[in-house]
Amino acid sequence: MEKIDTNYPEDVSQIEQECFVRVKISEDEMSATLALISSSASKANLSIDDVLKELNKNSVVFGIDVDKIREMLEKGIYDTPIEIARGIEPKEGKDGKIIYHVEINKELKPKITEDGKVDFHDLGFITNVKKGQLLAEIIPPEKGNPGKTVTGKVIQAKDGKQVRLRPGKNVTLSDDGNFYYSAIDGHPVIDRERISVLPVMEIKGDVGPATGDIDFVGSVKVYGNIKSGYKVKAEGDIEVEGYVEAAELVAGGKIFLKRGIRGMGKAMVKAAGDIVAKFAENCTLEAGKDVIVNEAIMHSFVSAGNKIEVKGKKGLLVGGSAKAEKEINAKVIGSPMATVTVLEVGVNPKYKRRMYEICQELENVENNLAKIKTALEIIIKQVNRGIEIHERIEMAKRLKESESELLEKKKELEEEKERLSILSETVSFAKVSASDTVYPGVNITIGNASIRLKDKYEHVTFYNCEGQIKSRPYERR
Repeated sequence: MEKIDTNYPEDVSQIEQECFVRVKISEDEMSATLALISSSASKANLSIDDVLKELNKNSVVFGIDVDKIREMLEKGIYDTPIEIARGIEPKEGKDGKIIYHVEINKELKPKITEDGKVDFHDLGFITNVKKGQLLAEIIPPEKGNPGKTVTGKVIQAKDGKQVRLRPGKNVTLSDDGNFYYSAIDGHPVIDRERISVLPVMEIKGDVGPATGDIDFVGSVKVYGNIKSGYKVKAEGDIEVEGYVEAAELVAGGKIFLKRGIRGMGKAMVKAAGDIVAKFAENCTLEAGKDVIVNEAIMHSFVSAGNKIEVKGKKGLLVGGSAKAEKEINAKVIGSPMATVTVLEVGVNPKYKRRMYEICQELENVENNLAKIKTALEIIIKQVNRGIEIHERIEMAKRLKESESELLEKKKELEEEKERLSILSETVSFAKVSASDTVYPGVNITIGNASIRLKDKYEHVTFYNCEGQIKSRPYERR
């Protein structure tokens, strides 16, 4: 410990008249030390009030520890400096912060499946949010708490900084401005301190290893290609600037493929609305409405709830099959090599598939009803012979309940089948047309009539007339 200078005045009366204390204030004025001088007079006469007066004379007015001073006097601690006053350090306010309740900047990494394999298709690239979902909240900054020196000076403290987050498109704010909500179903993005929810998810490059599969609640626009083996699913539309390889696309709206599909026999493109493409090769297309292709459909399986149209200079439809409810229209159908090309109009492909499913379900119901009938006959015989009567009666009750449920299901299926039959009666409007040529090898079905062409036809429209397929000159729409 620091020792105090003990060279006292030689005049004893001076010693008796003075209260010897030494006060030292730190350079930053945040601390003050006190030393009691060891003279007999001071020992006898020095009181706590005397010390406090001396401190006040030396400008020590804040943060004084009176108990420590009293302890020094009572224990006779002399000639040793002890801290008896401490200021308060200023406390800077905490900065505000943003808490995101959805993932904005995702770390793209593959998921590990239960069997330990790495799934490079599911990288979690897309964040989907629903209308009304909380996106983010602002935690306001805290005010700073000022400090004070032992000499009573106030030390100002900095307040925390305010964070900036502005509401962008399709984002609403709470009344206090601290909570951000999505106004639509979509994908949240941050751009220059602005949070927005976009109904269109934009992929600047390819859909492939860098993105994984895409599954989005809005629409998706891909500026690159969609690589083989990857999937894009959107509740809205899908638009692709590049090529689609052996990939899978499913849209709740329309699908627009600017450069077309090279499907390699594995591509599946399915839309609740229209499918529009430059060309389609070795793929499957399913549209709830129209399929419109600008160059060629080659060796593909195509179905449309309304019509299939192949336009452009080539306007070629060759190989595979094409099914539409109302119309198939192309420039050239088939090829000079008599490539088998199957065309069918007059029945909505969706209705036809459902009709097939209903027939299968009805067949299963009938089989199960027959089994129940046989089982009931056996039980009745066993009851009549007195074999486990109680158990057999309970079993018969359960079988009768199952029979009742199956009969109700059978009735519902038959009613649905009848409705579909009525909806499918569009044969009189259905047609297949070629503005240039239809080659031999083309099979045409219109409603309940079919024909396999053995000759070449030019500028022709085929239609169903009283159960027979006939032709007439090409009808311009």
